[in-house]
Amino acid sequence: MRILLVALALAISASAVMAQDPAAQAVQQQIILQTQLDMQTAQQNAQQAMQQAQQQAAIQQSTANDFPVCCAIAARPKFSVKSGTYDSPQKVKITDSARGAIIYYTTDGWTPTAASNRYMGPITVSSSTLLQAVAIAPYYAYYGRSLVVSAQYNISAVAGAASTPETNSAEAAALTAPVSVDGKLTLAQGTPVPFIFAADVSSKTASVGDQIPLVLANDLKVGNVVVAPKGSAAAALVVQVDKTGAGGAPGEITFQVSSLTTKDGVIQLNGSATREGEAKPPNAAVLIPVVGPFAVFKHGKDAEIFRGTPFTAFVDKDTSLASLR
Repeated sequence: MRILLVALALAISASAVMAQDPAAQAVQQQIILQTQLDMQTAQQNAQQAMQQAQQQAAIQQSTANDFPVCCAIAARPKFSVKSGTYDSPQKVKITDSARGAIIYYTTDGWTPTAASNRYMGPITVSSSTLLQAVAIAPYYAYYGRSLVVSAQYNISAVAGAASTPETNSAEAAALTAPVSVDGKLTLAQGTPVPFIFAADVSSKTASVGDQIPLVLANDLKVGNVVVAPKGSAAAALVVQVDKTGAGGAPGEITFQVSSLTTKDGVIQLNGSATREGEAKPPNAAVLIPVVGPFAVFKHGKDAEIFRGTPFTAFVDKDTSLASLR
């Protein structure tokens, strides 16, 4: 309707200048032609933009159930055993439907990454365990990673089956048998060193390079010799932080532990973990043109590590007690 009105106005304007001299008439016709061309271009651009928006909404709606648009392409893995309380150990199979994807899992409460245990077969759970898993399609880099799936298993009676959890657990014993090298007591490579967080850490406020306060949960010993007393501080560093993002993307924080300071010297350690918040991806029900923009601005939850959370690092190399003095 607006285009017709404009065209009518241009026609009236053109007839009004018919009596003018030829030069003025030529200028007026050029203006009219340019105006018509601009109107046609604007109309075409508007139609193209509308078509693209409709196509994008259709794609998002068709893929939202299996492939959340916020942060993942690979579908979530599935556990063969549901969360719950059981009277006997459970064998849990993990499957995924993403072609070429690799499944990684954890049993220590930390978010699984490509550095976690690779799933190679059924996992026997014989004690209360939080099992978490992700599927990663390598050819899609980060965006080929699925959302985290988790299940809490509570085993009320152990029937003698061995569990296969990760060794990275704060319950690992800090007391180790003495190792003698040239007659000297040595802290062996791979010795578990259990820590607890001495303060809360959040992806909302953390930055790469921040120091994280970790302290020994128990005395670290070699035989009966206390190498480091309970409460000794470790050097832990934030190495990666992702804030929550539009589309329901969660916050994420990764840290590394490099050393433990004792009164006699420094013990080199290795250990790293990631904690991810809960993703809040939009679903097909909200991916419609009317409310779609509001879904885009929805954020996931921040990654939170609370004071008292356990974490276990490991001695990086054989360390003689004499070398610490």
